[in-house]
Amino acid sequence: MPLEKYNQKRDFSKTKEPKGVKKTSKGALTFVVQKHDASRLHYDFRLEIDGVLVSWAVPKGPSANTSDKRLAVQTEDHPMDYFDFEGTIPKGEYGGGTVMVWDYGTFRPENAEKTISQDNKIMKKQLAEGSIKIILKGKKMQGAWHLVQMKGKENMWLLMKSKDEFAGEKIKFDENSAVSGLDFKGIEENGNVYSSKKGKKLSKPEAEKEIAKEKKEKADDQKPKLKLRQSDSEFSGEDLAEAQKIKSFPENWRPQLATLAEEAFDHDDWIFENKFDGYRALAQIKKNKVNLISRNGISFNSKYKEIVSSLEKVNDDVILDGEIVVEDSKGKSHFQWLQHFDDDPKGGILKFYVFDIIYFKGHDLRNLKLIQRKKILKAILPKLKNIIFSSHTIGQGLETFNAVEKLGGEGIIAKKSSSKYYENKRSKDWLKIKTSKQQEMVIGGFTEPSGSRDGLGALLLGFYENNEFIYSGKVGTGFSDAVLKELRTKLNKIERKTPPFKTPPKLQGTHWVSPQLVAQVKFSEWTESGSLRHPVYMGLRTDKKAKNVVREKEMASEKIVSGDNSKVKETKKSSSTAEKSTIHTNEITDSKVEFSNLDKVFWPKEKYTKGDVIAYYNSITDYILPYLKDRPQSLLRTPNGISKPGFFQKNVEGQVPDWIKTRKLKSKSTDESVTYLLCQDRDTLLFLANWGCIELNPWSSRVGKLNNPDYIIFDLDPNEADIKKIVKTALALKEILDLLQVPAYVKTSGGKGIHVFIPVLPKYSYTQTREFSHLVSLMVLKKLPKIVSLERSPSKRKGKVYLDFLQNGKGKTMASIYSIRPREGANVSTPLEWKEINDKLDLNQFSIKTLPKRLQEKGDLWANFFKDAIDLKSILEQI
Repeated sequence: MPLEKYNQKRDFSKTKEPKGVKKTSKGALTFVVQKHDASRLHYDFRLEIDGVLVSWAVPKGPSANTSDKRLAVQTEDHPMDYFDFEGTIPKGEYGGGTVMVWDYGTFRPENAEKTISQDNKIMKKQLAEGSIKIILKGKKMQGAWHLVQMKGKENMWLLMKSKDEFAGEKIKFDENSAVSGLDFKGIEENGNVYSSKKGKKLSKPEAEKEIAKEKKEKADDQKPKLKLRQSDSEFSGEDLAEAQKIKSFPENWRPQLATLAEEAFDHDDWIFENKFDGYRALAQIKKNKVNLISRNGISFNSKYKEIVSSLEKVNDDVILDGEIVVEDSKGKSHFQWLQHFDDDPKGGILKFYVFDIIYFKGHDLRNLKLIQRKKILKAILPKLKNIIFSSHTIGQGLETFNAVEKLGGEGIIAKKSSSKYYENKRSKDWLKIKTSKQQEMVIGGFTEPSGSRDGLGALLLGFYENNEFIYSGKVGTGFSDAVLKELRTKLNKIERKTPPFKTPPKLQGTHWVSPQLVAQVKFSEWTESGSLRHPVYMGLRTDKKAKNVVREKEMASEKIVSGDNSKVKETKKSSSTAEKSTIHTNEITDSKVEFSNLDKVFWPKEKYTKGDVIAYYNSITDYILPYLKDRPQSLLRTPNGISKPGFFQKNVEGQVPDWIKTRKLKSKSTDESVTYLLCQDRDTLLFLANWGCIELNPWSSRVGKLNNPDYIIFDLDPNEADIKKIVKTALALKEILDLLQVPAYVKTSGGKGIHVFIPVLPKYSYTQTREFSHLVSLMVLKKLPKIVSLERSPSKRKGKVYLDFLQNGKGKTMASIYSIRPREGANVSTPLEWKEINDKLDLNQFSIKTLPKRLQEKGDLWANFFKDAIDLKSILEQI
């Protein structure tokens, strides 16, 4: 719909709404949801498509419940400038009433390409086809959402939430403004026009001035996004009154360092900033000449020329404190990209985030309060593309930490707003609170690679304690092939014959090196023996000396912060402080997978973590892979653990690394191609575990014979039936199969039931195998009519064991043998001996904790499964 219709409906001499002017869509596409208290309360859902906000009125508003289908009536397109409109439209005018920016953010089409260049084109096509499938990244609305046009009704659509980790019946949205935090009454009292100064009343002229200021900044930024502004007044000479004047430019100052703390907190006397994943740097600028140095005084000038060139535009003599990072197109920083930026300058966006100023035009600012220094910094720092003022929140540490953690950030820095700058010292006035544990480690050796891997197997790490070099474990994940090659070259140059560690580890194929190189490592926790659990290599650090690397120890935030007798409002354990796992496994040292959030608790009661899932599958790889290889996987992803609902995913197009094998299959129901993942090796298995796939669900047939299953399933599903009935049914089934001379393999379901499998030659169709399963099930039913049922409806088989022969269908899946189930107890679908099928059988004894030991004792009870495959035809001839 053209914007002429939008303009025709409004008298802009009476309403503060923006005039309709079409613009060119650039960068990430944006969306906004405006809650509108007009003649009837409704929500306006607007998507940026082709330079306008395509709009729908949603009477009941968005719902995170996947069962809700909300009516969405398409209205006239709105201009892009409407994106940040929050205020009151005068009564009598079109849409008269108060408008609230209820939510806003960016979005992308589902299964979009890696770059955003084609997103607008895809959205135009989806809009024309009447089927919009998008991934939202808003303040409230997250994940996959669908807008579907109703057949035969041009303007009538349905808005629905798709199944993912952001869906759920219990999820409720905050009903206040996502920008100002105000409700309708607060917006009406705030000058009748938009103001992002949270909760502060402004006169109309002041508010209108604020709007103009924000729109100018928005235009400069060339990104249609909302930005909250701080209420600092302009910088003046009075701000330097307490600063000490010094004659010479201080070239030997070094950065203040932060103390590691264990948890986020709220406190009005503290400010909270993003913790950047890069190199700390001081920018010494004197007469437009720049010296960009590391925290050890090493020059970065030749390495990061773009930053130096931009800083030359700063006219004042200053010393700025900040962090150099390299970001991707989504604004996420990558430490390894930064390391190799001089080799690949197009491999990301180089930026310098500035968060402090310690010298200004002959004035030593170190004794000024932090909040005063930030005010001066913001006032004097020019707007430059790659030099950015590091913004902060006041008092809201928990909210800041949660937002950073959700976006996959490294953590936050908490700073006491009244604190001085303690040059070249570590202070408790600055605290670093990490979403996952990280610290520097010194490399003291490495092991030889195994298998197809080149370069090295694992790095041997250590730290200094009382001038002694202490071994802290090995790291073998997080490397690319190029990094492995580069590291081996550097390590060969410093190789030595004797171990540098006080107590060296006893490992085969070890090479010792002089402890000179410093690595950044991410890990889940320290073990009781003093080693890193689940370490991941992140890159080398050139800005820290090896001798300065010590083991960082977390301090209780509340104890630090409350030292001035002030009260901490609230604290929250970060994900890095999750309970220790009770499962101990060997370190994973040679995987292609870059693991993340290893200490995230998946089972709250048992305290088992995501790292435990990865470690479990790593330990049983050789046992489970024969039942997964060449089989399309229906992925059940549970990235937030068992306390939140998971979601099924079949199509992985464009979402998995190139080294993972996939297979495109056409869906009969939708006539669309679906790219299925094939779990062919250990790395893919660990990738799935890292992706939140607690449970693994393979097809019953393999690539090359997808229409011909190689096993038949009998699913003994209890519907309030006790274990005695399940056991009796399983033994009756075994008796019938024995009479037919059919090999029967039994396993627990991992839940409350039992599975019996028959291996068959892959020469019969799913229909034929299902008919065989049905026939045998009828025989069991005839034998045990009082405890067995073939009725699909649970109400008709209450208290009976349901023999589900319908599981034998193409594309139907169930939990694989050795698969963990995302249920309380972390039970595993475990192969059993038939002698174990008795009334004493306890299905809960087979779990992630007990299975590895059971395998050591009994081995693989299904080792001959595929060797025992039967020919169905010869069996049917006996019946």
